[in-house]
Amino acid sequence: MRYDVKKVLFVGLEDEREAFFKKAQDLGLVHFIPTSLNRDKDVPAEIQSLISAIKILRGLPPLPQEDYGDHALADGLAQQILHLSNQLDKLEEEKRTNALEIARIGIFGHFSHDDIKAIEKEGNRKIQFFFAKKGIAEVLEIPAELIAVGSDHGLDYFVAINRQPQQYEKMVEMKIDHSLDGLQRRSIEIKHELVEKENQLKSYAKYNHFLHQALIDRLDQHHLVVAKGHSQDFLEGNLFVVQGWVAENKLPELNTLVEKLKVHTEEIQIEPTDVVPTYLENQGLAKMGEDLVHIYDAPSPTDKDPSLWVLFFFLCFFAIIIGDGGYGLILLAIALYVRYKKPNLTKVGKRVLNLVTLLSIFCIGWGLATHSFFGISLNPENPVHKYAPITWLMEKKAAYHIQHQDAVYQEWVKKFPQLNGVTDPHEFLVKGVSVVKGKNNYEIISKFNDNIMLEFALLIGMIHISISLIRYGRRNWTSVGWLLFIIGGYLYFPFYLDATSMLHFLMHIDKVQAAQTGIYLLGIGVSLAVIVAIIRDKFFGVFEVMNGIQIFSDVLSYLRLYALGLAGAIMASVINEMSESMTFILAVFVLLVGHIVNITLSIMSGVIHGLRLNFIEWYHYSFEGGGKMFNPLRKISHD
Repeated sequence: MRYDVKKVLFVGLEDEREAFFKKAQDLGLVHFIPTSLNRDKDVPAEIQSLISAIKILRGLPPLPQEDYGDHALADGLAQQILHLSNQLDKLEEEKRTNALEIARIGIFGHFSHDDIKAIEKEGNRKIQFFFAKKGIAEVLEIPAELIAVGSDHGLDYFVAINRQPQQYEKMVEMKIDHSLDGLQRRSIEIKHELVEKENQLKSYAKYNHFLHQALIDRLDQHHLVVAKGHSQDFLEGNLFVVQGWVAENKLPELNTLVEKLKVHTEEIQIEPTDVVPTYLENQGLAKMGEDLVHIYDAPSPTDKDPSLWVLFFFLCFFAIIIGDGGYGLILLAIALYVRYKKPNLTKVGKRVLNLVTLLSIFCIGWGLATHSFFGISLNPENPVHKYAPITWLMEKKAAYHIQHQDAVYQEWVKKFPQLNGVTDPHEFLVKGVSVVKGKNNYEIISKFNDNIMLEFALLIGMIHISISLIRYGRRNWTSVGWLLFIIGGYLYFPFYLDATSMLHFLMHIDKVQAAQTGIYLLGIGVSLAVIVAIIRDKFFGVFEVMNGIQIFSDVLSYLRLYALGLAGAIMASVINEMSESMTFILAVFVLLVGHIVNITLSIMSGVIHGLRLNFIEWYHYSFEGGGKMFNPLRKISHD
């Protein structure tokens, strides 16, 4: 739930400043407002070092945790970790360059620089090393003083012995500062040093928890210093003054903050230039929804809290996109395993686990509703298939067509003559069967199922957007017109497309009558929206009619629920069919790999598109966003 925040002025004696801010941090009630002259300070180097050290330890194998002692020693410990990490980085870089140098001069073999210098001195000669593009001897005449050594890496290598240093056409002189033997010895030394330093660094993993605790203490101290910096001196330093935001429901607790302190509080007027923070306070399911809301943007200070709505529809959309109860069982098994292995999860970790559990339950529920488990085609007489809600809807649809003897009925009777005279809806569905590759293909069931699922995707889209319009109806009265527009479209378009809607076979509404009512509502809705917009925006209100296109396209966006669910179901079915013609071992491999890939892709689609429909289509009509979250001075939890 979102609560309004109030702007409060605090005035107190200078002697009470330290005690006031410390108590404010303990209670966590006040979001202090920085002055134009005192903005938030940069994070101290000590804290940055602790954060860097913790990041390094995070990548190391875990060890039983030990206490290093006083948190004041954490800085030295962090520096030791950073120093070791830097040494490892330097050794890795030296290892890389050393390997490159060995590859570069290896063609010349083992020789001593001292021997080279002795030869040059005693023989009064200059020894040089060169390389050139491979095959240069076929293009140019090689001087006699150039000795070909060999070829490697697409290059030819030479040694030249002259009285004076020489340069040769199309050849590059090589400078060799270290011998091959020396480089190889150093390479072995580097490996030993790397092992030694890595073992030293790994031993520090036992202080991971200690550094976290020290970091929290340092951050608390830093935040306290920053908050005190937001206050100003008054009356020659005898008083301090600071402003802050306090949630409306927390105002009674201000007395706890200032009691026994010589500090006065006064609610003051919010200025137009103030950046008012958004305060959300949720528990349980709503808190999980709030976590999802923060993925996209913070609500504005005037937005209604969308947390529960976002959570509920995300669960629904995710389940529809996964479209398989079997995959839901796998997710539930994973969630239960994590609960067993990590029973002490707190806060965010626990909420994420609860969210995964809810997602799995919704997936299982949707699988039962649509008799979909691991892409297996169930016989219509199977209880899971026979008593599924989707089967009930298909039977209602079949009964409607049988009763009206319409074009759909005639088409199926023409294709399956055995349906002529059938009056039982279930029998009508079951007898519409053909044999493909030795398997029964229930064509009517498949067709009716697709039609109902497609309409359901559009229907849930219309409901979702309608809820969004209703939530902000008082702020924008054009929403009433567009709500009528959506209802009218649902009534009219089945007639326009010559389709049978759930309106017809569930509510027994006449197609022509529904279409006429829909036309009226479409016209009234657009007219009402435009009239209200003209009254509000004068001439520019005429352009309100363009929102009709926006709403129409937003509703069509929900077809992705049907499309993605269908894609996953087809993939699962194809994987099952492929495995049937294979040997047992290969079939098991294909089933495991295929379904793992399919569930992974389905989860990705479910998360991305399940959130997208909330954040893009739904937010468009009931979310301003761009808010700044309420961030009071408080101590960081050690959990």
